[in-house]
Amino acid sequence: MKLVILGGGGFRVPLVHQSLLADPDRLVDEIVLQDVLVPRLTAIGAVLDQQAQGAAWRPKIRMATSLEDALSGADMVFSAIRVGGLGGRSLDERIPLKHGLMGQETVGPGGICYALRTVPVAMDIARQVERRAPDAWVINFTNPAGSSPRRCRPCSATV
Repeated sequence: MKLVILGGGGFRVPLVHQSLLADPDRLVDEIVLQDVLVPRLTAIGAVLDQQAQGAAWRPKIRMATSLEDALSGADMVFSAIRVGGLGGRSLDERIPLKHGLMGQETVGPGGICYALRTVPVAMDIARQVERRAPDAWVINFTNPAGSSPRRCRPCSATV
């Protein structure tokens, strides 16, 4: 299985990689780390290399800056992007505070700013997946921070 991690230079990647190293079934044989920031990809690649030392097996790791290149033939796409980077998050949290509002990136004005930046990119990713890997499963892990389980109405599922 080919797993593509969008935001592949992010801090979650070593956690995913560590789990895959321990997978006795070796379900994922290739990981493509896609990120627009080459220094982050390089740093995470070094962490993964060190993490795999002494491992009996590891999936093939490939780096990509191009979304199109990364997605071709993907079976699973894990999206953990942060559009605007930490600078964008800082603005999302500080600007509302200047106006006496909660400065949090997930909800309220900060969340709206984050969504306005992220939704167009997420829609483009969805279109690219549809074209380049139409059978791929997509997991969006773009912003789970600060979320708490809620009951979905009317289905009562926990979301």
